[in-house]
Amino acid sequence: MANVSRRGFMLTGAAAVAGTAVLARPASVMAGQAASIEEYGGFKMCIQTHILGEYTQDFAEMIELAANFGLHWIEVPSWHYEMTEDEDRIAEVQAKLEPHEMEIAAYFLGDIVGGDEDQHRAVVDFAQRIGATVLVGQPDEDALPVLDRLVREHPEMRVAIHNYGPGSQYDRVEDAIVAVAPWDWRIGYCLDTGHLMRSGENPVDAVRRMGTRLHGIHLREHDSITRQEELPETIIGEGALDLEEFCRALREVNFTGPLSLEIYYNPQDPIDSIRRSLANFAEAARATA
Repeated sequence: MANVSRRGFMLTGAAAVAGTAVLARPASVMAGQAASIEEYGGFKMCIQTHILGEYTQDFAEMIELAANFGLHWIEVPSWHYEMTEDEDRIAEVQAKLEPHEMEIAAYFLGDIVGGDEDQHRAVVDFAQRIGATVLVGQPDEDALPVLDRLVREHPEMRVAIHNYGPGSQYDRVEDAIVAVAPWDWRIGYCLDTGHLMRSGENPVDAVRRMGTRLHGIHLREHDSITRQEELPETIIGEGALDLEEFCRALREVNFTGPLSLEIYYNPQDPIDSIRRSLANFAEAARATA
């Protein structure tokens, strides 16, 4: 994902939202989700809707596209679904999801800034309302103690630190490992495989180092694993990532979080590259099941 748009979001002025989203799943939805997990070798495959942003700006169409790929989960950035306490807006989005048996697995925030507990509590409350259990972003050192208290209060929630490649706050695996070490295990990682390849590190090794604190994945791929600001992007399974070994590593650490496809191989016309990426991952995942 492009750093400019994702990292610009600041958690400021958020109003508190009360309540939680406890949604009863109809049997048909559960069956569809189970079939999807089986298709992808036991993993919860998602799409990060940002990858569709150059193809369509219509959030309802993004949901429909994800459903057309046979998926039941999406990861949503804050600019596609802004935090709100407006019950009508929340019901409106839910009404767009339900016909497609779709759920929001993760909510992407960008920068998570400062120690204002009310501000961060509002984010957690909103995530619960919309059904997301993973919050993805870049918390600073002031935010982490507050987030630690909140995940202890809400044990179903996870906070996942996202790596961004060379020169970023969370550049290498070690940067994220050091950052989460003092805190509750529910504060962990969202591994962006593409950014890590640009940092010159192998995502397979990263999965094994991150272990059970790996709460989410942004799956993208480049043609090499080289510390370099820009690398050519590829279809998943057609670059330098050993996809079968990656799946084996995920199984070793018992990864159960959302695995969000996030590729920008051809963002103006992404349908074919998404389909090929999903097919390649499904084949590798099933081969290692």
